[in-house]
Amino acid sequence: MSEEILRFTTKYLDECADLAVEVFNAEPGNQNWTRETARRRLLEMVNTSGFVGFVWRKKETLGFVVGNCEQWEDSLRYELKTICVRGDRQSQGIGTKLLHQLMNTLTAMNVNSIYLLTVKDGQAEAFYTKNNFQKSPRVIFMSHQLVSQAVNHQKSEE
Repeated sequence: MSEEILRFTTKYLDECADLAVEVFNAEPGNQNWTRETARRRLLEMVNTSGFVGFVWRKKETLGFVVGNCEQWEDSLRYELKTICVRGDRQSQGIGTKLLHQLMNTLTAMNVNSIYLLTVKDGQAEAFYTKNNFQKSPRVIFMSHQLVSQAVNHQKSEE
């Protein structure tokens, strides 16, 4: 069977959830995904307006890329949520081919730009840099951790 890139549909949801758990829970990420949480996240993306995604298959799913288009003031932009390639198949061009398929599709859809969040100074940053992505000089990532109301209420009673 030849290798092929196909549109990401719910048909590939379970395989991609398993792949995400395998890849993101391994070194160097050491995350804590379960099949259920990975599947739920992917299903949320598939069901989001503007979803565009692809899978790389050769008998089984070896990689995928997913995200969604968003309307901005004067353009369409694509938020790349996840790109994932099986560990033993990384550095063989699968991620780059998925990214190129995505970029060609988005160009045909008149999408103007792609943006993403990734771990600083990691393998993913190096991959995106190799594929002509640049750090934004204008945008920073900020976060705020929310504490459960039950925890706050308990602390205020003490």
